[in-house]
Amino acid sequence: MNLKRGTLILAGIVIVAILVAGCTSSKTVTTTVSASVTTPAAATTAAPVAAATTPACPDKEVLTGNWDSRELSYASNHDIRQIVWNDEGPVPVSLIQTCWDATGTYRMGDCDGKLTGKIEKNVFSGHFTLKCANTVDSSSGTFSVTMAADNQSFLGSMYSTKDAYGPEAGFPPGWWGKKTA
Repeated sequence: MNLKRGTLILAGIVIVAILVAGCTSSKTVTTTVSASVTTPAAATTAAPVAAATTPACPDKEVLTGNWDSRELSYASNHDIRQIVWNDEGPVPVSLIQTCWDATGTYRMGDCDGKLTGKIEKNVFSGHFTLKCANTVDSSSGTFSVTMAADNQSFLGSMYSTKDAYGPEAGFPPGWWGKKTA
C-alpha cells in the first residue's frame, strides 16, 4: 500500500507543480532556440549606419541653363498676364543645378553677381551678392522664386539687405525669369 500512496503523492506534487508553472493550456507550445554569434571586437565598435534622411536627387535638373530675367516695374501691379519681356534691360542669368543645390552668375553693367541656393519642391531660394567696381553699388541679400509648372519660368523676389524695399515694407515680389536655353 505504501507504494500506491507514495505514487499518488508524487503524482499530486507533479500536478501541483504543473499548475503553478502555468502549463494548463491545451495549446501546443513551441520554443525557438537562437544561436549566439561571436563577432570580432572591431566589428562591434563600428558605428551603426544611419538611415538616409535626404531625398534622392530629382530626375531632372530644371534650373541648369540660361535665363532671361528682369525686375518687374511696380507700375504693372504685378499682373503676371501682362507681357513684360519687351522691357529694356534684361539681366541674363546662367544657372547650374546639382541635385538640390544651385549656383548662378549674372552681370549688371560693371557689376558681377552670384546666386547660391537650394530647391525645395518648386521653390528656389537662397542668397545673392553683387560686386561692383564702385563699392557703393555693391549689394547682397536674399531671393526666393517659385517655378512655373513647366519649369520654363519663375516669379519671385530678390531683396537687398541694404534697401528698404522688402516685403516688410509692403513691396511685393518683382523678379521674373524665363529660360532661354
